[in-house]
Amino acid sequence: MSKYIDPKDNTYSLVEFQSKYGTEESCEQALFQLKWPEGFKCPKCGFCHCTVVGGRRLPLYQCPVCRHQISATAGTVMANTKLPLDKWFLALYFAATNKDGISEMALTKYVSITLKTAWALLAMGEREGLYRLGGSVEMDEAFFGGKAAGKRGRGNENKTEVAVALQFDSDSHPQFLKMQVIADAKASTLLAFSKGNITKGSTIHSDAFRSYNALSGDYCCDIQKYDPKSSDGRLKWLHVMISNIMANIDGAFHSLEGTYLQRYLDEFCYRFNRRHSRKPLFDHLLACCVWAPYKTVAELSI
Repeated sequence: MSKYIDPKDNTYSLVEFQSKYGTEESCEQALFQLKWPEGFKCPKCGFCHCTVVGGRRLPLYQCPVCRHQISATAGTVMANTKLPLDKWFLALYFAATNKDGISEMALTKYVSITLKTAWALLAMGEREGLYRLGGSVEMDEAFFGGKAAGKRGRGNENKTEVAVALQFDSDSHPQFLKMQVIADAKASTLLAFSKGNITKGSTIHSDAFRSYNALSGDYCCDIQKYDPKSSDGRLKWLHVMISNIMANIDGAFHSLEGTYLQRYLDEFCYRFNRRHSRKPLFDHLLACCVWAPYKTVAELSI
């Protein structure tokens, strides 16, 4: 298991952050270094030198061979932005350092601008989609939404269903987490979630719900009836994760429509899966924002 890292050791203080990223120039240079860590390389012809076109709020880098021009924000979630980069960075800082997530209203209060958090959440989701779980994995479904009439649990049409999978290390400690909104708990749906998020051949521990039988062709399945009062700890940590994300949503956002739920599940998983990293979460998130594709407000459905 990864060694425990005190959150204070992998988080910038606000003073440290502002000292490092307090000006738009310093933020632009940070983006440049992430975009071209080995020095400028023209994305059109591959030439490795550039001239700087000044006289602008943000400089343009021009290739002397093909004369292609590009900025450090091009192709990032900050592309075409009219907001100062130091405001963007400060918003990302608060999004990264608030362990329970941050609402747009709170972000507006902290940064004095209206900035949709969906861009940061998009970057987290894009990054989480690159990884798969493996080894020993617990799996179950959860149901998100307020109190509603009708049956509880599986089959409640008034709640949003989410597939949850939690990977354990060799010492049986929780390691990595995946959560995904699903349409139903049919065998085909759970199999599709497993194939998209769990490495083939892994061992999946689940309750005795009949749909999990469909996973046996690609995974080693440990299917047993779940007893919450049992002392064996089966599915215990998985349900702790589910309880935590529900508490986070209630605390930071009060409620979420199903349309937006996946983004906040991605955020929770992103934070959880990097809790032992020695690299500040802001640095992880900034790198994600550089490589995540730019999308308009309309494309984000916000």
